[in-house]
Amino acid sequence: MNAYKGLTFLVIIAVVLFPARRIRAQADTGDSQVGPRQGLSAGGRGAYYRPEGADHGDFSEGAQVRFHFTPSWAVEGSVDLRQNKFGEAKVDMIPLQLSLMVYLMPPGYRFVPYVLAGGGWYYTHVYAPVNHSEFRFGPHLGAGADFFLDRSWSIDSSYRYLWNEDIHSQDVEHPLGRNFRDKGFMITVALNYYF
Repeated sequence: MNAYKGLTFLVIIAVVLFPARRIRAQADTGDSQVGPRQGLSAGGRGAYYRPEGADHGDFSEGAQVRFHFTPSWAVEGSVDLRQNKFGEAKVDMIPLQLSLMVYLMPPGYRFVPYVLAGGGWYYTHVYAPVNHSEFRFGPHLGAGADFFLDRSWSIDSSYRYLWNEDIHSQDVEHPLGRNFRDKGFMITVALNYYF
């Protein structure tokens, strides 16, 4: 992770976590139950994505927000900033993902596994002799777990497989264009605050 990405990740965490600390200090509910509950959570995250067609995987940073309908059901929205290389083509992507999550343990447990399914819209910019941008769509499926440090803070990690549309690129060697497969897996680690 280069210095710019590291600094961006720290800023995202600071923006999310420092106001949350003040909110927690002001609120005294007296309820010490841990685990998922109705309401909103937000956090910064790091991600590793490895597409099938890429030379290697890359790390990225992002943020996620979850709305918990019940202690067992939630919807997660997330955004990341990702860069990949497919041969000579450099590709910047901003995945906007929406996932339905189902927690597999009843309330009161610190370690809570979940399954998720959803879709993503991927803003994609290809840098080549012919630069172009496009939005692509792809569904995803995965699983993960939350570990609750206390009532308000959790660390979570997830694995998801993404079936993204292919990336189209044109260059001098391929004037008619060529496609790169962008299907692959994504691993995330996040720190969340529950409001």
